[in-house]
Amino acid sequence: MIAHLYHLLNLWIWKAPKRLKAHPYPKKYKRQSKKHIILALNNSNRVLLRAIILIALLFMSISHPNLIAGERDEVPPLDHRCLWVTRDVLKSKMTITDMVNFAIEKNINHLFVQVRGRGYSFYESEFIPRSQILSEGEFDPLAYLLDTAKGKGIKIHAWVNVYVLWSSKSLPNHERHILHMRQEWLDTTQDWPVDVEKQLNMVTVNNNSSEGLFLSPNHPDVNGYLIKVFRELITNYDIDGLHLDYIRYQDAEYGRNPYAIARFKNESGNDPGPWFLEMERSTIASPRLIGNMKRWNNFKRKAVTSLVKDTRALVNEVRPGCIISAAVKPNLYVARERYFQEWNVWLAAGYMDWVVPMNYSPKMREFARNIDVINDNFPKKYREKIIMGIA
Repeated sequence: MIAHLYHLLNLWIWKAPKRLKAHPYPKKYKRQSKKHIILALNNSNRVLLRAIILIALLFMSISHPNLIAGERDEVPPLDHRCLWVTRDVLKSKMTITDMVNFAIEKNINHLFVQVRGRGYSFYESEFIPRSQILSEGEFDPLAYLLDTAKGKGIKIHAWVNVYVLWSSKSLPNHERHILHMRQEWLDTTQDWPVDVEKQLNMVTVNNNSSEGLFLSPNHPDVNGYLIKVFRELITNYDIDGLHLDYIRYQDAEYGRNPYAIARFKNESGNDPGPWFLEMERSTIASPRLIGNMKRWNNFKRKAVTSLVKDTRALVNEVRPGCIISAAVKPNLYVARERYFQEWNVWLAAGYMDWVVPMNYSPKMREFARNIDVINDNFPKKYREKIIMGIA
């Protein structure tokens, strides 16, 4: 076990070009048959790294008390050794080659590589503009990555940002960017049309009062567009997996795109407008209001799950065997009720092969509580498909 822990710390301390955050797969207080590690390339510093290592040591001391007692604890080998790779690493052949060499050196066998972010692509696409951090026509980053990693025991997962569209304070420059072409697809809380500049001004580094601009999952054209994005990607590239990020609503109050509301009226025969007004005016929700809002929330939840279900059907049709995974909110209850991300259903229905809860809390009690919720809600056969991310 000491050797495994030492190897883990070596992975954390690697000098990445930009940032490094490590995400090992923590086990509840008993041994499981599989172990996983996920790492992410991000900006960091020595203080953060030391804090992460201390957290890891504390967690190991809890989950493996034999370490404290000095006893040897034989563990099975790490089956899934994964690395999250942010899109800035794809900006040149040199950075891609360095990243693959690092993966080989550290015995990484799964790379989650961000190929779609902020509505731009890092691969050749007929309808998504090429990222402007790449030179036009210089090279195809995803194709080069696949070629570089080929035959080296590394599986490549295409990591795509799904509903989040834009999170910079300045607007995208490319005229073909979907933000310029389809603003009616944007999600909103109340105001319509969406005040794009106001929304983007709320995006801050240290106080995320807004994550930016999201597509509306219940707009009648949005999920179809996203399936088109996925189809092009898995048809044209020999990828091993499709990794979905931001496969959720921005927050509980979102979902009021007028086209989505019209769709709800058409499908249910109910107008949710009065419910919103009553909810905002009432200090105590009546049973009737609770029932109405439950129907509205189920409508939102169903839209996200529908995209996941359709993605599974697409992958089965075009590239059987391609692994579908998603980065999800770590607390199952919060994910379902606040972000309408019912990832327990996705696993149970077989829509997802893996889920990666982003258990980023620095508070050990909250960190452990999220793991407890998973253990309380999932039989072992589903826990085997859960890769816990920490930071």
